[in-house]
Amino acid sequence: MNKLLIIIALCFQLNVSAQCLTDHYYKEAKKNNPQIAEVEKVFFEEVPRASNAKRATVYIIPVVFHVIHTNGPENISKSQIENQIKILNEDFSLTNANKSAIRSVFTNVAADCQFEFRLAKIDPQGNCTDGINRVYSPLHSNARDNVKAISGARWPNTKYLNIWTVSSIQEIGTNGGVTLGYATFPFWNDPSKDGIVMRADYVGVIGTGNVNGAGRTLTHEIGHYLGLFHTFTDSCDGVTANEGDFCEDTPPVAGTFTNANCPVNGNSCHTEFPDKIDQWENYMDYSKGSCQAMFSQDQKSIMHHTMETISIRSSLSSTNNLVATGVNDANVAPKAYFYSSTTTVCAGEPVYFYDISCKAQVSSKQWNFTGGSITMTNKDTPVVTYKTPGKYKVTLTVTNSFGSNSLTIDNYITVKPSVAVDKPAIVQGFESPTWNVGTGWTILDQSTVKFKTETTAAWKGSNSLVAPISSSVPLGQRFQLVTVPVDLRPLKGKTPKISMMVAYLRKNTNSAEELRMYYSRGCDNKWTQFLYRNAGFIAYNSNLYAPTFIPTSPSHWKLISFNLGPAFENDSNISFMIEVVSAQGNPVYIDDINISQYTTDITEVEKTISLNVFPNPSTGELNVNYENTGGETSVWLENIEGKHVATLMENTNQTGEISVKWNHQGTLTSGIYVLKIKSNEQVINKKVIFAN
Repeated sequence: MNKLLIIIALCFQLNVSAQCLTDHYYKEAKKNNPQIAEVEKVFFEEVPRASNAKRATVYIIPVVFHVIHTNGPENISKSQIENQIKILNEDFSLTNANKSAIRSVFTNVAADCQFEFRLAKIDPQGNCTDGINRVYSPLHSNARDNVKAISGARWPNTKYLNIWTVSSIQEIGTNGGVTLGYATFPFWNDPSKDGIVMRADYVGVIGTGNVNGAGRTLTHEIGHYLGLFHTFTDSCDGVTANEGDFCEDTPPVAGTFTNANCPVNGNSCHTEFPDKIDQWENYMDYSKGSCQAMFSQDQKSIMHHTMETISIRSSLSSTNNLVATGVNDANVAPKAYFYSSTTTVCAGEPVYFYDISCKAQVSSKQWNFTGGSITMTNKDTPVVTYKTPGKYKVTLTVTNSFGSNSLTIDNYITVKPSVAVDKPAIVQGFESPTWNVGTGWTILDQSTVKFKTETTAAWKGSNSLVAPISSSVPLGQRFQLVTVPVDLRPLKGKTPKISMMVAYLRKNTNSAEELRMYYSRGCDNKWTQFLYRNAGFIAYNSNLYAPTFIPTSPSHWKLISFNLGPAFENDSNISFMIEVVSAQGNPVYIDDINISQYTTDITEVEKTISLNVFPNPSTGELNVNYENTGGETSVWLENIEGKHVATLMENTNQTGEISVKWNHQGTLTSGIYVLKIKSNEQVINKKVIFAN
């Protein structure tokens, strides 16, 4: 049989125009491979009639979540994934809490499908795992099958149900719909494609999980993975077991979003006999997740038939595979493995340790913690504190009747001071060749393309930091710089600020580079976003475009500043992360990061240059008086969008008292402008108003 991927996708957006990958891919599948219609026909002809009889055992399926991320909210927690597994197991065993809401006309066909999903405990290399494979890649944005080809982000499809979680999924067409997930049918085996792609914010209902989705998006996708069609397939023509979704106990539904709002007595089709109301309780409809509560007996039969006749599915639940993936124990010695709630902690804060040893049941264990509040224990989940900053070793030894095994990780726990050593003013100009070596400033290193020091362009001095964005840098690639931890308390009552100079010019009108800033209190690097600036804002001139860009003038740099204010001035240990996001446009340069009571371009020098600008507001004439204590000095005007509109004085080496008199002579319209004065390698901003 020719290879053919049949993809079923779920687009689940209520009250908006939505599109779905289902019909598109399935139509293309049949057009490109006519054999698929015959394969489908034979498969469904052989499905046994629905029965309430139970198997002796449930089908157990090992699962791996490949979390594709760049340290954003798409990097979902283990708790959120475990919450989703719990929902799946309830839904597929008819133990879900909302089953009591199934309307009486359908209670007799609601099925315990006898499936159980377990996170894998052994990876393909035989190492212990928690069933979560975190992979750093910008492909999480606008994703599709490309995430399945990321190195290390696919495990054998005959052993694991592969689930890729991403921040967004590429749409088809321009209808503005949102795709939440899609799955492959089981009718043929393409190991490179088999599995499910899911939006991370529709995994579970805790953390970033969408509560309105109720965790049913993945329940729906696994239904497709096990051979189920939508209940609205073939619309009102799908009335028998040989039409529509091939189920006699799921009444036909007129359209994709007919039951979006779960109409109590909705009956969109009258072609079946007896005529029944729509079964929006079914997981394979597009009703609200909170309404969905059941699979039917016929759907159960189809899924069981898949597990009995399709080799790539039946191998998942084989006895040997359950042992090989660690979801069932073997009669061997265990293999030691552990993880902790964090690996970086402030002195005195608790760290929770978890034993996830694999391969066999553990009968006894011993933990050893160098430098910890307890040095030895046999508890399952010990809680340890560390008083002294430093890096510490952890050892776990596990034992059963077949033997023992130990795992030791040196420098596993990093303990930082509970109060930051560095106090404002913190200034980073990237002038030292070793500015980020042992200083506390960190370029996050999850990608081969990252921030680098630039020695040919700078706001002042010789160096700056650049995100080297180009058309070859992946869309969505994140460049991240973390500052030293800072104790802001010396600035209490002085309005602390964080600021920097940025140089950027858009490549074209579609350029969409972004700059974001985050903070993390304490030592565990849990980041909260507090600043967002789009390409138009960070560009020094929002009306100019260039195929490439290197800053060559002070006017190419723009101040980006955030007033931290009272909400931060009591923080004794806070770090900031600066993030640039690629849209395959131009590089973004950063210089002179400043954490203090002043912004980068308004430092103590402003107090010493005796700046005087008058009249302000002005009807046309402007007088600028100041003292230049050294270096080139320039004066120019920009509009509020950062566009250069006038040069008052350019690049003179004159020192001492400087006087500039200028009149726009009708060339400027009334409004607010920014006067820029470069003096002693600093640039001071001064708001001026022209009222012509």
